[in-house]
Amino acid sequence: MSEDYNNKDNQLRVKSFEPNLVQIEIVDFKKWKEENSEESIKIGSVLKIEDGNNNNILCIVKSFKMIEKFDDDVSKLSDNVYEGNFIINTQPIGRLQDGTFKKGINDISIPPNGVSVASMEELEKIYSMEKMQDSKDNILEFAKHNLYSNIGIKCDGDKLFSKHLAIVGSTGSGKSCAVATVIQTLNVEIEKKNNTHVLIFDIHGEYKKAFPNSNHLALQDNSLKIPYWLMTSDELEDLFIESSDLNAYNQISQFKFAVTQNKIKYNSELDNIDYNSPVYFSINEVRNYLYNKNKETHYVEDGEEYLAVLNVKGKDEKLVSSEINHFWEALNFETSTGNSKHKVFNQKVAKAGGFTGEFERFISRIDTKLKDKRLSFILQESEFEEGSNSFNMYIEEIKRMIGYSKKNNVTVIDLSTVPFEIVSIIVSVVSRILFDFAFLKTKIKNENDTPYMVVFEEAHKYIPRNNSARYSNSRLSVERIAKEGRKYGLSAMIVSQRPSELSSTVFSQCNNFIVMRLSNPEDQGFVKSLLPEASISFGDEIANLEQREALLVGDAFTLPMIARMNDANPTPKSDDVNFYSCWQEDWKDVKFDFINTESRK
Repeated sequence: MSEDYNNKDNQLRVKSFEPNLVQIEIVDFKKWKEENSEESIKIGSVLKIEDGNNNNILCIVKSFKMIEKFDDDVSKLSDNVYEGNFIINTQPIGRLQDGTFKKGINDISIPPNGVSVASMEELEKIYSMEKMQDSKDNILEFAKHNLYSNIGIKCDGDKLFSKHLAIVGSTGSGKSCAVATVIQTLNVEIEKKNNTHVLIFDIHGEYKKAFPNSNHLALQDNSLKIPYWLMTSDELEDLFIESSDLNAYNQISQFKFAVTQNKIKYNSELDNIDYNSPVYFSINEVRNYLYNKNKETHYVEDGEEYLAVLNVKGKDEKLVSSEINHFWEALNFETSTGNSKHKVFNQKVAKAGGFTGEFERFISRIDTKLKDKRLSFILQESEFEEGSNSFNMYIEEIKRMIGYSKKNNVTVIDLSTVPFEIVSIIVSVVSRILFDFAFLKTKIKNENDTPYMVVFEEAHKYIPRNNSARYSNSRLSVERIAKEGRKYGLSAMIVSQRPSELSSTVFSQCNNFIVMRLSNPEDQGFVKSLLPEASISFGDEIANLEQREALLVGDAFTLPMIARMNDANPTPKSDDVNFYSCWQEDWKDVKFDFINTESRK
């Protein structure tokens, strides 16, 4: 090195070196500034430490402190220019070796040979990832460096989506726009469809605007339909049975029997039908069975036991009590008063074999659900024509849900108008069906070339950290995707404003994080506890991030960094209301006719 270069760089020298902390001293800041007038050192700047062997350690500036320079000659001190030394605390992030950025700080000679500010060309090498990838097709960009706005932040698209991604941040931090930006980067709105497959659980009805060509399923236009017969036993029981009911055990037992027998009735051509088989059954006939068992009375004639019913097709018809097919239609039973007799056959009527009124509350609960128009998108009786095939119906439902019917890259399931108590059931059903689809495609067809990503918006609402029985099914379905989905081509994007309330099993399976501003100390601590050790120091900054700024951490990124997310185009429907500005305007009359029976369905 020339003497000039040494003299210039000796103003910056390494004071101490540790795996996670490198201290650098600016010996004479005034002189350094005069000789480096076009450069500046800021929090977040990248410094380069040379070792003389074509290796350069790269460090990010985390903090600094000033060391006063005392001089007996007061006239030499300036009131406007600080003339003391600086100690800069930096964190090693990797190394430039033969012009290529590599993670880790091994193979560095001691002592270091010089310190300088990384040039724009070197910064572009750090964030470009081009020399780190086998193919440029894997590289994705959806953010810019927060200090160097002309440098795009590149990431490995394969690692980003195949290893689960978490996007967290307080309300107003820009989460929805970040979600839209990341997905829009996949070119999902182009006329020529690519092989992208994304499903978004849209809790607030935001994403139709961001993805106008999506497969949008919503209650408003009756496109959201989740047939009840796709539910598992646990999901059905969640919907119809109160676990706290003292008679819950008997209710579950009879409900299971009725559902299983009704599935067998409509799918006689199929073998091994059980309670959980995804085949058609009639929920109304199951209800009738339970109603009849609750009201059932018998009479005996010539040693044969018959149902004590009135007005069944013909007055003289006798219904053998052991024949289950009699129970699928609601029957009008004779009451038993101890000595009462059948009005037609003049035989003594007795209560036998039924539940003698113990299921009154259960039947009432089922009837309430079936009559609730808000739940018609689930409980509306499906048409089942003679000769229909349940598995063909099942396949058509899968194709409709995941966008294969019309070749949509993105499916948006709008849950904004769905009753809150049903949201977790929908998430459970759809997530489970997607997992089964991916699992069977991989195991049976040995194909894994159509990977799918599920976006769980406001995930803490239906996969909470606590073990509430109310969310057990949705938590089980999503945790299964988080733990096993990747090997079958199914990944998750977990989006939440309260990560501390989210299932730790799900969150801990994420390998990539986009962390936006978090104001709650519990959320900050929870996120920091899951960050890699090399990223912990960045965790202190997440409370002070501006809107759309984010900490990017994970396998998909060259190194942890603060970046500014690109604008979504178009943006989700998530703009804040300008309260004060609206309040300053003249009084506005509101027509209240939008509040009607239809709007509350």
